[in-house]
This record gives sequence, C-alpha cells and structure tokens, in this order.
Amino acid sequence: MIGTLSISLLAGFTGTEEYVELKGMLNGRSSASFSRRDNNLMTTLSRGTRGQILETKRLRSGSFGIKIKVMNGSRQGDEMWVYHREGASDLSLYEEMPSDWNSGKKTESSTQAKAAKVEKEKPAIEDPDFKNKKDKANKEAIEAINRSNATKVANDSCVNCSKPSTQTGKRAVILKKRVSGKKSRGMTSQCQNLLMNSQGNPNQLGQHMMSTMADARNSKYYLKSNALGGLCPRFNTLSTENKLKAWNWFWTSLGQEESSTCNPGLRHGQFYTDRNGNTKRLNPTDGLGIWTVELSPILRSARGPECANVKTAAGQAKCAIEIMKDTQLSRGSTATTGNKYWGPTRSHRVKRQMLPHMERFALCFQK
Repeated sequence: MIGTLSISLLAGFTGTEEYVELKGMLNGRSSASFSRRDNNLMTTLSRGTRGQILETKRLRSGSFGIKIKVMNGSRQGDEMWVYHREGASDLSLYEEMPSDWNSGKKTESSTQAKAAKVEKEKPAIEDPDFKNKKDKANKEAIEAINRSNATKVANDSCVNCSKPSTQTGKRAVILKKRVSGKKSRGMTSQCQNLLMNSQGNPNQLGQHMMSTMADARNSKYYLKSNALGGLCPRFNTLSTENKLKAWNWFWTSLGQEESSTCNPGLRHGQFYTDRNGNTKRLNPTDGLGIWTVELSPILRSARGPECANVKTAAGQAKCAIEIMKDTQLSRGSTATTGNKYWGPTRSHRVKRQMLPHMERFALCFQK
C-alpha cells in the first residue's frame, strides 16, 4: 500500500536527490515548524554541514521542511529539520553522495529534488531496507519495556513504589528546578512519584503506561515525530525508551494539573466555588481519578473497551492513553494541538500549567 502511494505521488517528477549540504548557517529544529514562536530549536548548523534526506514536508507558504540525518561535525548522527525555500535556499541538493561534494550534480530547485517531491509527509524513504528499519524500531520499543519490566515489584497493588534499574545511571533526569531557570510550578509528592523516580526509573504503574504506549496499537502514534509538541523540543533525538519516559512525565504533569493529589479515587464535580463565592463550571460531566476521565460508564462506552474499567489507577491510565490517541495523535495532532480533551493542554493554558513541569524533564530540554 505504501509503495503504491509513493509511486502515485511521485508521478511527474524526475529528480533523484538524496543528500544536502549547507551553503550557510541554518537552524536545525526538532519538528517541521519554523516560526519564531516555535520552541523547537535544537542547534545552529554551520556552513558545510552535510546530511542524508529522511523526510520532507510542504509548508503552507509553499516552502519545504526537510528532515536530515547529519553526516559530519559535532552533531553527526542527529536527526533534525531544516528550511528550504525556492530560489533563496541555504541548501544544495544532491542526487547521490558525491566523492567530492563540490563536484556532485546538484539542484537548488525543490521541484526537481527527491527531497521535495511529496506534497505532505513522505510515507517512506526510498530505501529497500525501510521495512526492516521500521520493524527494528518497534522491536526496540518492546525491548525497552522488557528492561523496565525486569524491575517489576512483586506487590501488584503498589502504585508509588520504585525500584532502581541497572539500565539507567544515577544522574537525575527529573530536576528540582526548570532547565530555563524560571520558577517551577508546584507538585505534590504523590504526583511527583506517580510513575517514576528522579532517575526516570519507572515503578509498576509507570511500566504499565510505557507498555501500553509501546504496544502495536499505540506505538506508531506515541513515538511519531514531535508527538509531545512543544513540551519536549528534543523528543525526536531521544531513544525509544526515553521517549516513553518523556510521555510518563507528561502524564505525571497532567495528573498534577487535573487532580492535584493524583488520587485514583478522587471524584471531580462539574462545578466549583471560587474565592468570591461564585459557582463556575469545572468539567462538562463528573470525572474520576488522576486524569479526570468520565465517571459515567455510558459516556465512556463510546471510547471503547480500553475505558471500560476506570476503578483503578491502571484502568485510568489505559483509558487516558486511548483518549489522547483517539482525540489527538491518530488525527495527526500532537499532545498540545488539535481537539484537546484536557484543559491544561490547551494553547492558552499549556505554557502556564504544563510547560513549567515539563521543563524539569532534562532529557527534553538539555543538550
């Protein structure tokens, strides 16, 4: 199916470029978003930086985002997006890797370059080993979970326990303060230890969430490019295991904002009274637990079997993961874009509520 789609999209174009070289300084970003307000800048690449083209995306302006794997310099091996505009580009595009980069056949027109043939996102790299690479990525996700599950404690009722893993060092990945140096948002100890410890080692509930996000039904959404949006600028550079841990910290942060206590038995009403004694709406319907999933079984039934039982923390986790996938990720959105289910992830609240927590997860922000 993918092969057929690729042929139909490529019909009418003759370019065969696969590599790029920078003619000037150019920003490298973690996603195909290039406005000044996007918090996705990874580094500034110097002139002479070379890369292999992995993926392309046509922007609304008519220009292109090109995802490359850097082949030289201090960021060799890193994957990032660079900007290409017709007639005013800092990129040279090559058909094949030249033995002498200065003499290789090149073009500055993206309409003649293989990198820019696809109108939307390139469904697959023209690589005979692409399927094997995809299968390997899925296998790595399962292996990451198996490593975490190797530390599973015997007591199935344990939620906030944590056992160190031999796979992760002692260096903290969850910091006490924000990477930016700005004031952090408060978090209760129960929420802080909801899914993992400061080294990122998951407890039983954290392992459950990682396993659910990494299974065959969910991994292609939770591990896709820029899945956490602006809440994790370095998401695309992380290993599979660390991407799942970044999601765990997202769920921890959301639990703090939704329930404050991260108590799975907490019932959330539809209304609350503010400091001035005024009654205001809090939720469309009554909610339950850590992430305020719908209390009513009738309302949850439309969300499928994943939300059938939310009496436990594990059940609520399974339902929350399904809601995020169904309402946002599977529709091409990220954790902070699209038709959002949770208020703290909405545009006017995400920087105030979620980002101060997420900036404590060092792997997402520190180089």
